[in-house]
Amino acid sequence: MENCVLFEDEHLLIVNKPPGINTHRPDPYTTDGIYDWFRKTPGRAALSTLHRLDKETSGILVFGKTALANQSLTNQFAKRKVKKTYLLLTDRLDTFSRMEHDSFIVRCQIIRDGGSYRVREVKSASSASGAHRIPDFAETHFKIVEKGRHCILLEAHPLTGRTHQIRIHAAWKGFPILGDELYGGTSFGGGLCLHAYQLELTHPATKKPLCFKVPAPFSTESALGIAKRAVQTRNAFLASDAQTNAYRVFHGSSDGFPGVYMDKLADRLLVSTAEPVSKSQQLSHIQHLAKAVSSESRATSIWQKTLLKQPGKNPLQESSAQLIYSSQKTQEQAADFEIQENGIKYKLSFSEGYSFGIFLDQRENRARILNRSVSADFPLCGAISSMDEPPELLNAFAYTCAFSVCGAQAGFHTTSLDLSRKYLEWGKENMRLNGIDPSEHDFIYGDVFTWRKRLKNKGRLFDLVILDPPTFSRSKESGTFKADRDLPRLSREWAELVKPNGFMLISTNCATLPPRIFEKTLLQTLNQGGRRVLRSYFATQPIDFPASSEEKAYLKTLWVQLS
Repeated sequence: MENCVLFEDEHLLIVNKPPGINTHRPDPYTTDGIYDWFRKTPGRAALSTLHRLDKETSGILVFGKTALANQSLTNQFAKRKVKKTYLLLTDRLDTFSRMEHDSFIVRCQIIRDGGSYRVREVKSASSASGAHRIPDFAETHFKIVEKGRHCILLEAHPLTGRTHQIRIHAAWKGFPILGDELYGGTSFGGGLCLHAYQLELTHPATKKPLCFKVPAPFSTESALGIAKRAVQTRNAFLASDAQTNAYRVFHGSSDGFPGVYMDKLADRLLVSTAEPVSKSQQLSHIQHLAKAVSSESRATSIWQKTLLKQPGKNPLQESSAQLIYSSQKTQEQAADFEIQENGIKYKLSFSEGYSFGIFLDQRENRARILNRSVSADFPLCGAISSMDEPPELLNAFAYTCAFSVCGAQAGFHTTSLDLSRKYLEWGKENMRLNGIDPSEHDFIYGDVFTWRKRLKNKGRLFDLVILDPPTFSRSKESGTFKADRDLPRLSREWAELVKPNGFMLISTNCATLPPRIFEKTLLQTLNQGGRRVLRSYFATQPIDFPASSEEKAYLKTLWVQLS
């Protein structure tokens, strides 16, 4: 079970939300919130959001799974029978030197003013009696828990549920939360030091009282640094999965590391940086990363590569990842190794140039093929066991054939098409790693655009066509391809090879192509190309590739079923 699940039964799911993850995705085109992520897991499709935590706030969240739970908890929240306790840190020591008591109450009106909030003071007597009649009234009880040398730990009990209530009340009274720059708090590497520590409620079916507590990831002596916070977030969702040992640990600006990305690849860590890392800088990187990685990661080596604007124009040695730390006494470690994702094995290599063998951000799309299910109400190719012949999967731009391996494992006969013999041989090796005989599947070496015409002329049709082209490519036979310009045309052409009621996966990581335009244009193009879109599903990058205003989601995938 996921590390962040505190309690689950037929009616309730109660979780410990890590910092840096939204309660739910703010729009359809960004990465999942914790609610969206859990809804995609078995038995949780009917999950309901009953309250929320800000993206940077960690702690206890409760979700309903049945109509009874939703009704009961909605009433409990409305009648203030759910007791919530938060913990927060502030570094404004002077504010409390003037206070006579360790406990105090903050009451005011919190009024939305455009994109921000303003506070209006209310008379204490009138607010204490008949507070429910005051529009936008908000009340929070605070209590000092511990005084440290540099900061103070407080409890906060919100009696009302206004947006940003605790943060606004703390700032208004002169002790903004550490890391809460929006409301005047001191900038802090560990993010926002606000945590939903305790939740008390009544079980909707048994009527028994329930109380949950989760320690805060900060104290007056220490607070969670950015790197460790990112690792904690991934561990909550991925580290407990025995079938997956490869994922992104932190993701650039979204995790507070502009231009720095780190992937966990079995027992290796790969650090990708926007700028070259000099010899003098390597030691500080190693020390920083060692603190960031939890004991569960069991990393034995750290590798580094520079993100290149034109990878193909750099020498093999220069574009390959370099070993900068190893726990082994010999300080040497083989550059070729295996990872596991969703129970499937893949060979990776740090000696073959810029690309090391797999794109981690496609993990969930590979799982959809493996499970033959795009979403809870969108099955993929039905029950293969009832078919006379295995369904046909065509993987264009196949690279090392990761999609094909999942397809073969799921019962498809696969055809992998790529312009590189080396990568197709790599794909065959990936199949053998998983006990699949590559001779029972097709591998075509050649120009993808030219082979589309050949396959069409041969009358080849497929149940599933996968199009995941590079953002930019150039070949002698077909000229220049630009995803933001040519992807709709490419999709319409390849749709001609899809069987009636068949499927397509169309994906791109072209950052200059807005997701709304991507989806709208593809749907229009496919419908106008003689095929009707029966159903569609938009998917973006997984939860370990978080999006933010500084680091927008780049991966876009459209699943379609065609008439």
